[in-house]
Amino acid sequence: MDTKTAEMAGFLGVEYSIVRDEREARKPGTTNLVVRRWDSFICDYAGYSRLRLGAATLRLLRQAVKYRSIPPILWSKPRVVREIQHVRHTILAKVPPRDEATPFGDDPPCYYILKRSEEPAFYAPEGGRAERRTYGTSRRSLLGIEEAAVALSRQSHRVAVFEPGRHTLAEQIRTFRNCKGIIAIRGAELANIVWMNPTSKVIVINAGKFHLSAPPAWGLAKLLGIRYIEIDWGEDPYPRLGNELVQRISNHLAS
Repeated sequence: MDTKTAEMAGFLGVEYSIVRDEREARKPGTTNLVVRRWDSFICDYAGYSRLRLGAATLRLLRQAVKYRSIPPILWSKPRVVREIQHVRHTILAKVPPRDEATPFGDDPPCYYILKRSEEPAFYAPEGGRAERRTYGTSRRSLLGIEEAAVALSRQSHRVAVFEPGRHTLAEQIRTFRNCKGIIAIRGAELANIVWMNPTSKVIVINAGKFHLSAPPAWGLAKLLGIRYIEIDWGEDPYPRLGNELVQRISNHLAS
């Protein structure tokens, strides 16, 4: 994550440092940003009802006083979408052109099956420093990806495999922006759908057990008007893309 933060700061021309305590960054002319989890907020916002907002009013008012701003959960939907699109367009305009040696992201539009990366040492159950352990393939992953890409390509769909974790942020952004659609197991890689066009399609295989009932990517897709399709496939976090599952994916690609 530190690497991706540095890449994003480079796009925007921002000098920054990460601190654990706000008191460490009290320098004149310094802007302090408190980064909160976006995933649960997106799910809450996309699925909030007036009744739930009414019940949460006191808590939200306390947040407004504490942070001296109106909590985003109280923003209108057009404003939330406008803010997301503003950030999206600003970053897209600053993404550098591709490196000829690593041309991912500017290929002819196709569908990609996302391959999860191996777990970084930071998240390791033994010796890792993360509060919530396990990540990437140690949490859940699709099996038989390469074979599935070949099988789907035989059915008149142009399908390739893409592993976001092996590519720079710029390559990830270009790939998601230009693709026709994404096929993936539920996971953090799907945050990249923010770069996709509304005409694109996202097919997500729900397999395993989850802390959040609604996938964060679902909330993001709902706000941005991206077609989001879910295939529920049991509690095994390592489902194989066999004939039955591949056929269901193919049907969705054709619809």
